[in-house]
Amino acid sequence: MAKKELVKITPDGLTLVTELNYSHVSEGSRFYDKEIFLTSGFKGDTQYLFQSFGNVGAHPRSKDLDKDISFIVISNKLIDLFKSGRPVEFIVDLERRLNQKNSPYRRMKLISENHVLRYFKNRVKVNEDKILGELIEKYNESRKKSFQQNLFEGM
Repeated sequence: MAKKELVKITPDGLTLVTELNYSHVSEGSRFYDKEIFLTSGFKGDTQYLFQSFGNVGAHPRSKDLDKDISFIVISNKLIDLFKSGRPVEFIVDLERRLNQKNSPYRRMKLISENHVLRYFKNRVKVNEDKILGELIEKYNESRKKSFQQNLFEGM
């Protein structure tokens, strides 16, 4: 019997897998009819990302990470925390799920918040999708407001 390989998520490994998965997604409309899970830690108002995914035919959520998920979008904040060496509960939980016997989580694709934004911006350009463009602009504005609000709270 073959020994099962355990998965250990590292910062470099996470960067590599998100970049590879993004290059696969950027080839076309890969989100259509897919279940998308958004982690915690997004700077902006995720309602705009939820609407953006809905506009491309995806089914986004931020609760119930189950076997039906096709893509996990990891917020920049969680990625930055993980790269800085801090323990990230989501990464620890994902690693545990990946190492379950016959894990359905091994088929899921991981991508970053930055990759999703790049995908949507490119799709807006290629398809001249004004509605999607407005949603992404609103998301980016909400990120700026969140950043400015954090600056004022720190004073």
